[in-house]
Amino acid sequence: MPRVRRSSLRPLALRSLVLVLSASLVLVATKHRFASLFVPTELRQAQSLLWVTAHPDDESFFFAPSILNLLGPPHTAEGALLCLSVGNHEGLGETRRQELGESCRALGIRRERCTALDLPTLPDDPTVWWEVDAVEQAVRKHLEAWEVDAVITFDDYGVSGHANHRALSSALRCVLSVFAETLSLTSERLSRSALARSDPSFPRVFAVQSTSVLAKYTSLLLLPFTLLQRVWPSSSRSRDALFVNSLAQYRATRRSFDAHQSQAVWFRSLFVSFSRYLWWVELRRVV
Repeated sequence: MPRVRRSSLRPLALRSLVLVLSASLVLVATKHRFASLFVPTELRQAQSLLWVTAHPDDESFFFAPSILNLLGPPHTAEGALLCLSVGNHEGLGETRRQELGESCRALGIRRERCTALDLPTLPDDPTVWWEVDAVEQAVRKHLEAWEVDAVITFDDYGVSGHANHRALSSALRCVLSVFAETLSLTSERLSRSALARSDPSFPRVFAVQSTSVLAKYTSLLLLPFTLLQRVWPSSSRSRDALFVNSLAQYRATRRSFDAHQSQAVWFRSLFVSFSRYLWWVELRRVV
């Protein structure tokens, strides 16, 4: 059997890459035709949405497509961002707080609903695992004050694996499982969580999905395959959400990203060029 030469495979690989990229760009250009199909009812009907992040610039790195799509037409929800750390790991906390405000403005979140905390119990430190009680104290009053319908945050891995991201995800699930004042229970946490999920007024929690490092830096290339997977008849992901940026929304994401000038280092340019999270994100309901 004759060998297939590598040189003969290169044109095929190049044509395949061009085809997939072209399909991805077509999907971006026509995303208004299918976008609503991949937004769960809980998010479509929400009137007050809260994004909970760990550091200033998380909203640009990992959440922008969900923010821009859920706060733009045809949705009428009010958005808020609670950043549990001011990002003071390098002593730039106040600068980063101001940058976060500019980023929120680019994403359509009002300044008074864009909050960064500076608490000794929630330090910006990749070696510190935040305690549940510290997260609860920080989050609870904002859930009540803003009458939140749904919360969007990190999943268990936290996309980048940062300890603060992962601790936030773990703690927030515990916090929200006991949030509703009407659930005055003294039973074990599992029972409280189960009852909370059955309460229609309870804030739903969605987590942005982490991927492998390779998949993270594929920009738009995996979008067509993800959409095919979701429309496949056997798909059981009706509780999940998918948000795709239009070109205009991508530019807004870049403005949000560029607001964080104190963090302008060379590898961030690579992230902007190749990260899928600036173009599209998947959310999965966790509570």
